[in-house]
Amino acid sequence: MALTTPLNETIETAFATRFACKRYDPERGVSERDMRTICEAARLSPSSFGLEPWKFLVVRKSAALNDELLERAWGMKRNAPYTVIILARKHMEPESAHVRHMMADVQHAVPENMEQRQAMFASFQKNDLGVADDPRLMFEWSCRQCYIALANMLTACALLGVDATPVEGMSYEKVNALLAEKGLMNSEEFGVAVAIQVGYHDPSHAMNPKTRQQAEDVFGFVE
Repeated sequence: MALTTPLNETIETAFATRFACKRYDPERGVSERDMRTICEAARLSPSSFGLEPWKFLVVRKSAALNDELLERAWGMKRNAPYTVIILARKHMEPESAHVRHMMADVQHAVPENMEQRQAMFASFQKNDLGVADDPRLMFEWSCRQCYIALANMLTACALLGVDATPVEGMSYEKVNALLAEKGLMNSEEFGVAVAIQVGYHDPSHAMNPKTRQQAEDVFGFVE
């Protein structure tokens, strides 16, 4: 039998006790240090070709925008100290400004390698993903990268003992319009992928027990 280490137990306990918070404690905030770690979990997340097709809008509870978001997002909860809206890039074509910036300025590709990387990326989008000629599919592919960052933020919260809520319950059209109106998002470049709220559970609110399928029902092992 495999030996269980304290780290194994810490990780498994964090996932077993993590839940989607339905009501936040209005009197309890999240420390700046913990929020920084949660944001770093997002920033350091992996993405396809390492191209980071995202942007994160961190909205404090005190921000005026918070109330306007709540009006347009039925899945968002009041009193969460932070709401992070994850934006996905619409234009991830190999020749786009963002892709060129990532390859040249962040990944430090030399000019001769740039062409090779762009050609490989173009082939991947066209022949493997099949998104090259469909702007909607291109955006949805970017959104899938954003969910990796979302998952890592949820895990960071669980390990820190901070509660969180992943949020898809919103009118995407209205939230996109609000962010564009406030000058927080260029709707030609970005669209909302998903959101996460961060805080602490209101202890006066009863929680439902965690339910999941049994391991043997969801795993298949290939020898």
